[in-house]
Amino acid sequence: MWLVVLQSCWVKAYKLMTRYLFNMLSGFVTLYMVFALLFFGAKSIGGSAIDLGDTLEGIFAGYLTWMLAMMGSTELAWNVTNEAQTGTFEQQYLSPVGYRWIAVFTESFNFVYNVSLIFLIALVMAATTGQEIHLHLGSTLPVMLSVYIQATGLGFALAGLALMYKRVQSFFQVVQFLMVGFFLIPWDRFPWARYLPLAASQRVLQRIIMNGDRIWQLPAADLILVLCVTVTYVALGAALFALAESKAKERGVLGQY
Repeated sequence: MWLVVLQSCWVKAYKLMTRYLFNMLSGFVTLYMVFALLFFGAKSIGGSAIDLGDTLEGIFAGYLTWMLAMMGSTELAWNVTNEAQTGTFEQQYLSPVGYRWIAVFTESFNFVYNVSLIFLIALVMAATTGQEIHLHLGSTLPVMLSVYIQATGLGFALAGLALMYKRVQSFFQVVQFLMVGFFLIPWDRFPWARYLPLAASQRVLQRIIMNGDRIWQLPAADLILVLCVTVTYVALGAALFALAESKAKERGVLGQY
């Protein structure tokens, strides 16, 4: 039964992606253009004072984290909104595994797709700039997964808001700006910032991409922090979604739009 649901979620997500090919291609072009503007903008401002290799990898590390976080945090909430609009949301609750597992299975496909998209952008960007981006899959993938899981925790919380209030797209934009702030708060001045979502994973990912460190060479304390933060925020997001879900059922607005 679990394999059938997993296969169905992946087939549905794949068909939605391929049948709207223009949307997929335009999304890739948009992400590439934003990355290119960031890189060439930094080159233009810094001039010869900036080492292009370090700049490309440094910008890519931050952009990669932000892009994964943006995708993981909004796709789940968008799915709730779209399913409610099309009138198929309540049908997913009739599944023997429940809606939350359907959401997890769908997000697993999205993670594979988004990571593949990111690596494709990295290859195109490296060819455009003439600079190399050193990515060790065994080291980057676990950290990228932690970023996506934390973002999915935020996505569950946003999906809970979508269950209750239906139209929360404006709040999505606020959350995206907040995620940028999570990366920029200095740890030396504000030690509590290391416990914010995505911050610890972004630091670890930056060390791997910019310094060429392997994940087994990193301090155990940093990896434990990433693990604890990941588990905490995905559990918190799932709990908030469950609370909003129960309230939506009480009000009779679960699948209404």
